[in-house]
Amino acid sequence: MSKKAKMYAISSVVFFTAVLFVVSIFYTEQSVMKYKEDLEKESVRTSSFVLNSFLYSFEKRVSDILLKEDLSISRLDELNQKFLQFCSFVIWMDLAGNVVKDLGKLPADDLYNDLLVQTVLYEDYGTFLTDLYPLGEGLQIRTATILQSSEGEDLVFVSGTMLPKEFFSQIERLTQRKVFFVSKAGEIFGEGFAVDKDVLKKASESHSPEIHLTADGKLLTVIPIFDFQEWNLKGFIINCLQIEPFKRSIFRLQLIDFFLFLVSSISLVVGILVAARKGARGLRFLPLFSFPLFLTVLYIFIFQIPGTMQREYANYVESTAKVLSDWGNTYLENRRFEDVKKLMNVQVMLSHNGRIVLSTFRGGLSQTLENWKSKYEIGNVEVGQVHVNKVRYTYWKMTSGERTFIALKEETPLVNSAAKVRLLGMIVVAVFVMFLWVLSFAIKNAERPRFLRATLIGYIFLAPALIHLIWWAVGPVAFSMILAFQRWNVVDPAKPFVGLDNFRELFRDKLFWNAMKNTALFSLQVPISMFFSLLVAIAVNRPTRSMALLRTVYYLPVVTAGVSTTIVWRWIFNRDFGLLNYILGIFGVPKIPWLTSPNTALIAIMLLSIWQSLGSQMVIFLAGLQSIPQAFYEAASIDGANRFQRFSKITLPLLKPTTMFVFITSVIGSFQVFTPVYVLTQGGPLRSTDVVFYHIWEAAWIELRMGYAAAQSWMLFLVLLVLTYFQFKLFGKESWQQYF
Repeated sequence: MSKKAKMYAISSVVFFTAVLFVVSIFYTEQSVMKYKEDLEKESVRTSSFVLNSFLYSFEKRVSDILLKEDLSISRLDELNQKFLQFCSFVIWMDLAGNVVKDLGKLPADDLYNDLLVQTVLYEDYGTFLTDLYPLGEGLQIRTATILQSSEGEDLVFVSGTMLPKEFFSQIERLTQRKVFFVSKAGEIFGEGFAVDKDVLKKASESHSPEIHLTADGKLLTVIPIFDFQEWNLKGFIINCLQIEPFKRSIFRLQLIDFFLFLVSSISLVVGILVAARKGARGLRFLPLFSFPLFLTVLYIFIFQIPGTMQREYANYVESTAKVLSDWGNTYLENRRFEDVKKLMNVQVMLSHNGRIVLSTFRGGLSQTLENWKSKYEIGNVEVGQVHVNKVRYTYWKMTSGERTFIALKEETPLVNSAAKVRLLGMIVVAVFVMFLWVLSFAIKNAERPRFLRATLIGYIFLAPALIHLIWWAVGPVAFSMILAFQRWNVVDPAKPFVGLDNFRELFRDKLFWNAMKNTALFSLQVPISMFFSLLVAIAVNRPTRSMALLRTVYYLPVVTAGVSTTIVWRWIFNRDFGLLNYILGIFGVPKIPWLTSPNTALIAIMLLSIWQSLGSQMVIFLAGLQSIPQAFYEAASIDGANRFQRFSKITLPLLKPTTMFVFITSVIGSFQVFTPVYVLTQGGPLRSTDVVFYHIWEAAWIELRMGYAAAQSWMLFLVLLVLTYFQFKLFGKESWQQYF
């Protein structure tokens, strides 16, 4: 191997590893940062959770006093003294808005005409409404209700308190983020700063958290806060996370990657030098020297990036557990379980003595919980994992006496993000193996530059076809294999691994095996169509213009759109005015319900398929007939053989390879019949025409069960593989050897 060839090989290795390094560096930062932002939207929900905890706590303290005490007008002053222990103001009004009693520093705004009070007027007695009010001196919580005194008078009660100053510090302690509040008017509460108005507007319009990365490295998450009716905007809770520490941790990972790629590229260069010195024998050691690079790619895409995502998710789980430990009892005491679902974006369950009494899961999913696995506890909160209908969830469990409250968070976003990274890793490994093969080929033929140049040019011309084949054939086949072992639904983001469950269901599915039976019956038309095709091929095997015209006519069904011809045949098969029944009626045959009877529907589709396949089979048989030397027929004629003997002793034996090809491809095609069934019968009547391919289509695009449809597809492939094997055995080795 010349020095020039060595330099080319080493340069290609350096370039390839550099490209891999750049891809891994870029993808690590992009994928992890994207997941971090998505997870941040979930993490900051704890802020609104804690805020509502303050509101519910205040409301409960007020309601406990009002609903337990004897409410008479003469005792209002006594009640007010109890409220002033935790309220900044209390006011009692009649239904007209006249003040009956008040105490404390009343707000400057008109309390009676406030939306909170006006809404209470139309509620039942003892219904409490609570809301947040941004005021100049701080954030105020107000609770209002309407009650009836012991004297029979209706009274409107309104009380308020300022949100404690330690509110923001408590959230910051739990979430490890700077938190402050921005009112609708732009006032800032807490130690905050001005936020881009476009970000605030986007959050208010979407009614969901929004992410914004500032120029100075702050990751802001904006949560819109609405009133008690979820209609009028009150302001925004801003969570500020310094992103620099996170980026530094990513940079440390990238330094590790750089070191690994450097060592791997040096190892591969050493492998090239060894192969160059020892010649063809040295190529056996090249995979060994390339193994470090293989391990590096696997480490980055299979372990490092998904592991980083897992750690970020674990931090979110722990932070949520701390919040639930401190504030979850507020929701338990007030029985506000649905609010936990809304605020934390989780599913909730409540059990009493082990029996589920409340669940926000749809259908009967709460009955599919299995594989409970406790991990750790924070305060009174147990954290672990559980599977719900094969989908992995994180759970937070709190027990209070005989009641157990469970919040469950689906881990699908984490699983899907990690799966995308690992899929890219598999693609990178495939590219690396291909590069290694090309490198070995180049080193092996380094002394034949012309051959290498010609090979390179050849593959450049083949590249479009190879890319098309990999993208549209190899890729989908590999993907369908993955789908077959998952519960993959188009509309459900959760795609859990279910192992062999799809195949177990397949063996129990009577409808699938009914479709397989119908397909097998439909395949009986293949020998019939081959027989007529061979007769037509023999008939038109003459070098005349009229025969050329007939060949074109017979071949027309092949090039005509299948849906169009099938629609024409639907008219031909019509029971009342169809052409076929009209012709049969001439001979006294009664009208036959071709497409509406289970006894004849499949036969009708078989007749249509015979007509459609006649032209293509005829052309192949015609090519086989014309490849038989005429000298064989002339010799047989001289020996006195008649036409039948020439056909049976010469034509049929020499057509055996052609017959085998037509038979195998036609059987495979018959198992893939779809268009006639879809257009004419949709699998009916009574599933008499429900063939395998149509059944697969129904599972995929009607039921949207892609995983189950993939399992059916692989079962169909195995059936065809077995059939093809026996067909090869049937025709013998001499029939197919000439194709290889």
